[in-house]
Amino acid sequence: MNEFKTASMDGTTKMITIVIVLFLIIFPILSFSFDPPKPIISITSMILMYGVIIISYCFVPKRIALSDNQVLIKNLYGSVIINLSDIQSFGKIEKTGLNLRTFGVGGLFGYFGYFNGGDVWYVTNTHKKVKIILNSGKVYMISPESPDDFLTHLKQRMEE
Repeated sequence: MNEFKTASMDGTTKMITIVIVLFLIIFPILSFSFDPPKPIISITSMILMYGVIIISYCFVPKRIALSDNQVLIKNLYGSVIINLSDIQSFGKIEKTGLNLRTFGVGGLFGYFGYFNGGDVWYVTNTHKKVKIILNSGKVYMISPESPDDFLTHLKQRMEE
């Protein structure tokens, strides 16, 4: 089994993450200084906003692995297993382009969830995307640190 490190965040993703995290941390703290004080609102906003940070971070893929017959994408919520026999095509996507987030996280620690309708993304770096299209038409986007290395290994496994 080959393990591939998840790509580090690109500059835009880092900037979005820094801005959003600072806002989500600072705003609830500042809300305690509102006049008149509303501690219930302040505490609730703190719980919600800190929860957003934690929930979003848990979507980051902790492991991308390639076995003899499967691709594994694992984050803290669970695993996605793609059988190599189900893969129709795959390739590197270098351009970022315009993508519509249907449901998911759009920039905080990366891009995770459903984009462009039904594409499933586990992307931390928009410049290192690998697109996997299944026979069913379902699309997965991942971002290993070395997309070329991942694609070379995937191609070898598909030819076996």
